[in-house]
Amino acid sequence: MKRFFVLGVLLLMIAACGPSTTYHEQASGMHKELAYVYLKDGRYPEALREALLAKNERPKDPEVYNLLGLIYMGRKEYGKAESQFQEALRLDPKYSEALNNLGALALLKGDYDRAIRYFEEALKNPLYLNPFMALTNLGWAWHKKGNDEKALAYLEQALKLNPRYAKAYYYAGLIAFGQGRWDEAKLNFRRAVRFDHSDMASRYWLGEVYFRLGEIEKARRLWESVTQLAPESEWALKAEEKLLLLENLSSDT
Repeated sequence: MKRFFVLGVLLLMIAACGPSTTYHEQASGMHKELAYVYLKDGRYPEALREALLAKNERPKDPEVYNLLGLIYMGRKEYGKAESQFQEALRLDPKYSEALNNLGALALLKGDYDRAIRYFEEALKNPLYLNPFMALTNLGWAWHKKGNDEKALAYLEQALKLNPRYAKAYYYAGLIAFGQGRWDEAKLNFRRAVRFDHSDMASRYWLGEVYFRLGEIEKARRLWESVTQLAPESEWALKAEEKLLLLENLSSDT
């Protein structure tokens, strides 16, 4: 309720002190900001409501359609997500964020070649503010195509641009894990968790690394932290299965 009270007060202030265009821009901006907060928390109905309010204020803003695409993507409504990203591109053909998200959507569908084309197109824009995101996704697409050398090269490029980008460390950790390079996997997952405390996937896989290294108590603590920090997530369900396995192993000895 407090968020909506503050939003209401701000909207009244804008209405009282600025022209119509400024009002709509700022009102849309505040609705978008709330939508991003709800999206990060996985509260998709609330995020969708705020994004639609932002769209009402600025119906020709490509960022609004990109945001709507992300929300529908989170809800696994992939057809709706794609149409929103495409609308963002119709309004701004060089909008790299939408190109990157279309690539991420193609990646989810297993269409790796199409995903790579979108990521490469996003990276052609010299004004793209977050190229490390497209580079990270490009790396993962090449991994899915079976070329880990290219994958790691792109992930390295991403981390040179943003050494704190948790997703790049996560993907590098998964590649190292798949190759049995436990120490490298551990380092990457630990960095991912350090730079994004909400990254439950990296916590889970770090537990898997410790388990394979025989450090059972560290694995247990990590899996328990996943169940406590994100009890309704898919990673919590996976962690519970691992904790049950540990219980069974201890009862057998």
